Amino acid sequence: MKSPGKHHAISAYLQTPFTFTHPHPLCLQYEVRFGKGVECSGGYIKLLTQTNELRLSQFSESTPYSVMFGPDKCGKVHRLHLIIRVTDPSNGRYRDTPAPQPDKDLASYFTDRQSHLYTLHLYADTRYEIFIDQSLVSHGRLLTDEQTLSGLRVGPVGALGLELFSFSGEVTFDNFLLTEDLKQAERWTQNTWGQKQPGRFERLLIATNSRPWLWGVYVFTVGLPIILFISYMWPDKRFGPPDQDYYYKKSDDPQPDGQSETVWPNGQSETDQPISQPGSPTIFAGATSRTRRREVQKKSDLEMKTGGHGFETS
Repeated sequence: MKSPGKHHAISAYLQTPFTFTHPHPLCLQYEVRFGKGVECSGGYIKLLTQTNELRLSQFSESTPYSVMFGPDKCGKVHRLHLIIRVTDPSNGRYRDTPAPQPDKDLASYFTDRQSHLYTLHLYADTRYEIFIDQSLVSHGRLLTDEQTLSGLRVGPVGALGLELFSFSGEVTFDNFLLTEDLKQAERWTQNTWGQKQPGRFERLLIATNSRPWLWGVYVFTVGLPIILFISYMWPDKRFGPPDQDYYYKKSDDPQPDGQSETVWPNGQSETDQPISQPGSPTIFAGATSRTRRREVQKKSDLEMKTGGHGFETS
């Protein structure tokens, strides 16, 4: 439906009329997408009653139907209709029997501008199941346990049609299916609606539109493994494994940055190793260092005695 504020109607005959005299359920499903903000618009479908007077060229809101099913909104009320029309045996008149509205809030299906799959399973004993996007939103029994659809003279279905009025444009319908084979319906769903669904990552992003707090969950879920991985691959040297050379505690004394002293096989340190020059006696580096320290200490003691003037005071 492209034009707002107008009535729209379209219909098609079934190849074989569907009756409610056998145990197989009626399975009806189709897709609806509301492309703009919905003020007042229907998205329901009618299963038209098979009669000798059925003429689709004259299809209108007064054409008899057996089942009406689908979404509808008027004002602030969001509805999902399921109505069966039975014949009152006492006077031969039609009587509409509606199912209770689902407990689920339906507002998002009218406002998110996404295509949604509406599915109805209707059984001969008046049990029903309603799904949106393959999730069960309502189920129950339309009538009493003793009543059946055929016994209540629910008319056979000869055609299906859309007869709607909408204040909003760009309401799209797609992939209609009416069958009694639930397995066939599953295959049809996978090959149509299922092919258009976003991937897992896209669904996670879409979910944040109505639940912004999910961003915190995503950040924590993704960030924590990254932090743990970095901590494992590049550990802080101050807190590394105790069997490594760099391991020490905060309470330890400061350690010099220079290299450690090498101990030679003879038991002497690197500074005690001999320094040999051609034609000169062997001199140990360690001994030379100690001699220089003693000379510096003597010079310091002499300056204290002479008061720093080079002679001794009395």
